[in-house]
Amino acid sequence: MSLYKELTGIEFFDARHGGVFAGRPWLLVGPSMSGKSAISLQFLAQGVRMGQRCLLLSAQPAPDVAIWAARFGPDVQKAIETEQLIILEYSHYVPGRDSESSLMLPPEGFLELQEILTSYGIRRAAINTVLPWVLTPNLHLLPEHVFSFVRAFERLRCTTLFTLPRPVSTAAVRVKNALDDVVPISVTLSIVPATGQRYWLTTKYLGETRADEPVPFVLVEGRGAVEGLEKPAEPAASPAPAATATSEATARATASSSRSADAAETSPQFRFSQAVFGAPSQSSRELRGFRFGFTSG
Repeated sequence: MSLYKELTGIEFFDARHGGVFAGRPWLLVGPSMSGKSAISLQFLAQGVRMGQRCLLLSAQPAPDVAIWAARFGPDVQKAIETEQLIILEYSHYVPGRDSESSLMLPPEGFLELQEILTSYGIRRAAINTVLPWVLTPNLHLLPEHVFSFVRAFERLRCTTLFTLPRPVSTAAVRVKNALDDVVPISVTLSIVPATGQRYWLTTKYLGETRADEPVPFVLVEGRGAVEGLEKPAEPAASPAPAATATSEATARATASSSRSADAAETSPQFRFSQAVFGAPSQSSRELRGFRFGFTSG
């Protein structure tokens, strides 16, 4: 097995470790709002820049994810249009998909995903979240189940990011520990509720014995996780002194006379990004047959 490394696109992590091991999964664990989704897109945007065929499987609606992904630049938007970056969702796959903590996919689910990865030559993937794939009703079989799942991705030689919600129960902790045991790299994210400050801690990096310190980072639109501190909230502005009666009258008269001319300028203008998917093709028609709810075309 090659020990070659690939960049993740997370600059402070790549500078410290040189990236992640090519063809092997790595794990990202964190609570809601800690940045897992943004970092998943950042990881795939790096793959697009490297010319890799990429895939994102998300519990969120694929059209919404595509809009956020397009903000990583024209290269990523083009990749969505040309199907270099394929976005799938758990839509219509199992009932209750909107509750990630209760998702559990049927046994044939991985066979479908494996077929997609193989037939489309996917070399970089992000599974956000991996929880549906590793949940099992028989907890005593959990280590074996997780081991087989991770090794299957390694056989496909696909560099994959698994994300996992922060465990809040004994069973969830067992799931995280089982993944930690078999992936070569594990990262824990945290967020301070009072300030919104996020931290990145590499808890496992196979082959290295030196411990990492938590790295503070911020989420920057179109870039993802960037090392730095959140800016403190600006103090509230003091209220302006009350205007005199004469000034108020003058202001009302001026506003009344110019209201029609200025209406268009003073109205808030909203601009939305648009994700444009590639034209229908034989490959996209075939892929729509999968129950993941393919959104291209």
